[in-house]
Amino acid sequence: MKYKLLATDMDGTLLMDNKDLSIKNITSLQEAHKRGMEIAICTGRPYSSVKSYLKQLGIPCWVITNNGAVIRNKERKIISVTYIKQQALREIVQVLEGGGIYYHISDEKCSYIKNTAERIQQLQGFIEKTNLPKWKAYLLALWEVRFSGNHGKVDFVDYVEKGKKAASIFIYTKDQKKLEIIKTQVQKIKEIDVTSSGVENVELLDKGATKGDALKRLTELLKIQQHEVIAVGDNLNDLSMIKYAGLGVAMENAAQETIEAADWVTKTNQEHGIAHLIEKVFTESKEEIKV
Repeated sequence: MKYKLLATDMDGTLLMDNKDLSIKNITSLQEAHKRGMEIAICTGRPYSSVKSYLKQLGIPCWVITNNGAVIRNKERKIISVTYIKQQALREIVQVLEGGGIYYHISDEKCSYIKNTAERIQQLQGFIEKTNLPKWKAYLLALWEVRFSGNHGKVDFVDYVEKGKKAASIFIYTKDQKKLEIIKTQVQKIKEIDVTSSGVENVELLDKGATKGDALKRLTELLKIQQHEVIAVGDNLNDLSMIKYAGLGVAMENAAQETIEAADWVTKTNQEHGIAHLIEKVFTESKEEIKV
């Protein structure tokens, strides 16, 4: 086998627009695993929102969450966490608290919020993309925030002053002007990586905690060579792993910058692009796949 590890993003890549895992993608990943390929799920999501998909896949996968900051093995045990440095975290919170914008902080265990209603509203909008009725999306968001144990309510200034840690920070608004102002401000802070998984968000993590950094750590652990790695994604937070991999793949629906950085472009997430990629990997030579 020419490739030994396949690392795939979730939203906009492995998942369809309604956030479902297609049977075709599931079957293809199971077949790749059966043939001896290691599978790594690499996402900006926290682990709590990944677990149900892992169950659907039904195969042992490595799991990279928080945009690369947290790595779990195939038994779901944490093997690595890279936190944002405390001084950088202090400066980030100072900027965000003065910016009047939604954000939450995540560590390897859960996400921390300052306003329950605001988080429910933000999460409800995300859940509605699954085509659920608005009332049902609200109830699911309410359960997730209030009763699942995956969220904690904090005062962020106090959180930082007490030395609490952050693996990643998610900033969200539909106000593009406000988002751009915040992005410009946080980019001035040293030792952080500023990325995005969509036009309405900015995501922050430690400079050495990108998906590419996590993939490099994983290949070293598995004693897999860089040229034996495939990485596939659709957005800016996938760039680092696409550039690192021996075969960097962009979805056809990917951001233009991601497409330009890739070696090859597969079909869209709506057209089961992961399944199409796996089929190509097992039927064509490396030279035929790369452009």
